[in-house]
Amino acid sequence: MLPHAIIAVNAVNIPVNDRLWDENFATETLLRSVPSEVSEVPCFQELANIWRRRGRTIRNVPELIRCYYSSFTVIFIPTGGRPGLLLGQIEKLRTQITQNCRESYSAKQTAGMLSDSDELGMFMQVAFDHFSRDLETPFDFIEVSLDTNPIPKTFGGNILQLAISMQKKKDNTDGTESIFKKLSKFVSSCVFLDCVRYRKGMLRVGLVTWSFASNILIKSRSSSKSVRQIHEPFRRNTQ
Repeated sequence: MLPHAIIAVNAVNIPVNDRLWDENFATETLLRSVPSEVSEVPCFQELANIWRRRGRTIRNVPELIRCYYSSFTVIFIPTGGRPGLLLGQIEKLRTQITQNCRESYSAKQTAGMLSDSDELGMFMQVAFDHFSRDLETPFDFIEVSLDTNPIPKTFGGNILQLAISMQKKKDNTDGTESIFKKLSKFVSSCVFLDCVRYRKGMLRVGLVTWSFASNILIKSRSSSKSVRQIHEPFRRNTQ
């Protein structure tokens, strides 16, 4: 999930090419002002080599930018003297920011990566601490996310995390038993696939284990019990 980049070039003298007040032409003009080939700039070449080792060919600066940003836009803001032009450019900047925010929100919503108010506040605080120490190193959202919500090391831990995530959904009104019933086909297929691929001769063990887990869930008639409460006896008996 890449961010959007907007460069606002402030206090530009008014006697310039009127086409520069168009954000698309301004972006093309700025990109043309730098060498087009990454090989002509040592730091660009170093970054391009990193991406080539990852299997991505980078030939020019726009291709390099797209490795780090979903979009790249330049908007010129004039000096005083023409209030109407100044107001128009500021409105373009506001519109571009709003549009990029909506695109990012939609992309995160589709990928299931939207942050709630608590997570967003945490990210903002960690990012502030990061940039107060180092303005050159990019802030790694993924690293912070993994530190906050580490990936479980076991299959059971992953299933538990998935069930808890389902339970936390705002529009989810299902009880614990209903959640695991919805997960049952998915979980059982994972167990059988693991047995067939890596645990030959252990398919019966997988069936017995899943049968035991199912009995625990069926006996739990109270939907007020949390997923963690249901999972605990299963975890103790399968260690």
